[in-house]
Amino acid sequence: MHWNLYGHDAAVTLLQQHTLPDAMRHAYLITGPQGVGRRSLALAFAKALNCQNPPGPGQFCGECLPCRQIEAQAFADLTIIEAEPGKDLKIDQIRNMQQSLALKPYQSRYRIVLILDFQKATPSASNALLKSLEEPPAHAVIILTADAAESLLETIVSRCELIRLRPASLETSLEALQGLGLGVEEAARLAHLSGGRLGLARRLQEDDGLLAERMEALDHLFELLPLKRRERLQWSEAYLRQKASPRDLVAALLPVWLTFWRDVLIQASGADLPLVNLDQAKEIRAVASQMQADEILPILQAHEAALGQVEAYVNPRLLLENLLLQAPLLRF
Repeated sequence: MHWNLYGHDAAVTLLQQHTLPDAMRHAYLITGPQGVGRRSLALAFAKALNCQNPPGPGQFCGECLPCRQIEAQAFADLTIIEAEPGKDLKIDQIRNMQQSLALKPYQSRYRIVLILDFQKATPSASNALLKSLEEPPAHAVIILTADAAESLLETIVSRCELIRLRPASLETSLEALQGLGLGVEEAARLAHLSGGRLGLARRLQEDDGLLAERMEALDHLFELLPLKRRERLQWSEAYLRQKASPRDLVAALLPVWLTFWRDVLIQASGADLPLVNLDQAKEIRAVASQMQADEILPILQAHEAALGQVEAYVNPRLLLENLLLQAPLLRF
């Protein structure tokens, strides 16, 4: 049984083994890109630890009360902590967690704490968590998720069982999405857009607004590329006047633009790799025909750097203007 998590067989097998009392650790760190299935894996592990009618060792039925409550994230002995949108994970959140962690489980063998995106923790929050990891209560299981182990303190990583998740292959993604009832064409579209991150693919399937936002971001890019520098700066100034915060506006553009420039580089270099934006193949070819691979690579690298900088609270207007000034003048 793969816990209904496609592409993560090795991680599931390991955690199934860790449901045995002699093998279980009190701290786990699940890493991987956003949408790869970190939260889903953590919740599946929680079910396997607490299922009342497991069909086999390390498995869960999905139907008993604990399984259903954990799936709904409403289980009395499960605490989920995450940073507020656009903010860091604060020390007060960790301290409140530590108080609840000291309590005995209410209806299960273990009190489970799931802390999402721990790379957003402040230094003081990270240091506070160390105390819980050094002397965890016998009845507690702490599960952290993060984009990468390298984003966290080495002292935290060393005290956790590290589980690295990677995007599924295109073939696995197609199989999984078709298993959800999608047609071949739609499954292929979402598999490419998500880059093998099945959690993201399912969100795109369920929320048409996310696809509309992606298309809007690409439309902005296509609008900007034929413009001269002064016109681009004028566009940037007007765009950032919207009600949403400039940081959120820029953060919405960057990942989409990054996938486009990646596709352009693949097209220009002739690499045997799948495109992300299959539905924009015409535009990708048009841009790639006007540029050399060594001209595209610095643009791609600038977008990757900007993604990290926007998370580090660098001025979003300066980031956006810098990217727009670096982009070439192109015609469609």
